[in-house]
Amino acid sequence: DLRAQVRASDYPPQRKGYLEVQLRGMQTTARRLAGEPIAYRDEVRACFDIEPTATPEMVFEAANAELEDLLPGSGDLAGRLATWRRSFEVSPEIARQMIDRIAAEARIRTAKLIALPPGDAVEVALVGDKPWSGYNWYLGQGRSLVEINTDLPIRASALLDLVCHEAYPGHHTEHALKEQLLYRERGWGEQAIQLINVPECVISEGIATLAADQIFGDEAYTWAAEQIYPLGGISGDPEREARIARAQWNLRALSGNAALLLHEQGADPEDVVRYIMRYGLRSEREARQSLRFISTPLWRTYTFTYYVGRDLLGRWLAEGDRRARFKQLLTEQVYPSMLAA
Repeated sequence: DLRAQVRASDYPPQRKGYLEVQLRGMQTTARRLAGEPIAYRDEVRACFDIEPTATPEMVFEAANAELEDLLPGSGDLAGRLATWRRSFEVSPEIARQMIDRIAAEARIRTAKLIALPPGDAVEVALVGDKPWSGYNWYLGQGRSLVEINTDLPIRASALLDLVCHEAYPGHHTEHALKEQLLYRERGWGEQAIQLINVPECVISEGIATLAADQIFGDEAYTWAAEQIYPLGGISGDPEREARIARAQWNLRALSGNAALLLHEQGADPEDVVRYIMRYGLRSEREARQSLRFISTPLWRTYTFTYYVGRDLLGRWLAEGDRRARFKQLLTEQVYPSMLAA
């Protein structure tokens, strides 16, 4: 039993704790693949070392009320939000120019935060027919391929967060640093592979969802309005954008509720689509894309990693030197229950 071997080893305590929860996540996936029935909430708990909970609908209603005051126009709130989002849509060609500019700036800012491994590089590809909006394929040797799904509308207002999430100082940065520092320099073989549906995913998504804020902070929307939007002929309102983004973040837990409805309560998929549209102010197309993600066997539990990871890491960062702690997240083996303790 690998878990018993880890417990009996002379590894440092933090590494032992990390490997213990990673192995529990791997074992849970193996049990499912072997046909063992596992309650959905138990599966999330065992895979990710977190406690999955439903968020009261009043949280979403409060966010919607805030958006009611912030969004231009009058009438149907979902329609107004859709109109607001469409005002930022750009073609894949323009998006590519924006992405390149953001990536260059984000890398400069990340290098001021922490030394990057020699020769690190990120390639961006525009793809289609995927269940996600963006994905980082870490290729090893400090290199990543970031794919961005063009089946979904590409909004200039979302690109800074997306690039920071997938590249600098998000997924690519974390994977490259841990490969260099933990695998190549210390010989910890577990850092030579990337696993899905294990506790490290909560940490990775927490890092990635906080990435833009870590290097751009309060100037993110002003910088985008000045440096990115002109490429697409878009004019921005940084203060309003920031407030709308904060209100929309309070809707992120909706995906966890939708997953619990589908997999725990056995709700009809069409009812789940309507739930997402009602509380998340999504179009039917967007709601069905969300349903596709939480219905895909590989990803059906993964949706919790984003908002649980952000909330968990955000609280932990706030308890100390934020910059030093963020560097710790990028370079050390940490896991959810360790940070929550």
